[in-house]
Amino acid sequence: MIIAAMWGFERRLAHGVMSAAVVATVMALTGCSGTPRPVGDPDPGHRRLKAIQPVLSVVPPGAHVTQKDNVEPQWDSCDGIRSTYGWNDATVDVYFTGGGSELQVAAHIQTAMRRLGWTFDQGSIAQGSWTWHKKLADGSQAEAQLLGPGDPPDWSLQATAPPATHPSKGC
Repeated sequence: MIIAAMWGFERRLAHGVMSAAVVATVMALTGCSGTPRPVGDPDPGHRRLKAIQPVLSVVPPGAHVTQKDNVEPQWDSCDGIRSTYGWNDATVDVYFTGGGSELQVAAHIQTAMRRLGWTFDQGSIAQGSWTWHKKLADGSQAEAQLLGPGDPPDWSLQATAPPATHPSKGC
């Protein structure tokens, strides 16, 4: 009885292993083998995130901060296709209300960003935002963007730094 039960278990186990092998083979042949393993270190020593974090401090006096985020690079794909997986940007965001008129907020942030070593992109105003760039220690370029005001007068300021290796593609 025990031998028969064990033989049945072994047969089911062998069938299960064979089924798993067939599924894995089909998935590999069709390109549906899931998320690839992360490759490399996107932010060695957290230097990229640390380089953009000071942007969180440029909120004008009198403004009310509603949210602050520090986001390490994540292994991701914008479209779910295996070949486009990679690291997305290190990102900091600050959302706030108030702080003065549109011109006062923009002038305050522009002055503060200049003090932090960011260069203003004059052409960005025509596109309805304010954009700055900063060269990082390794030569890559970070970007910051101020959007607003909304209704109510909400503002968002986001800075991003590209990953040190294997950026995601297809976004």
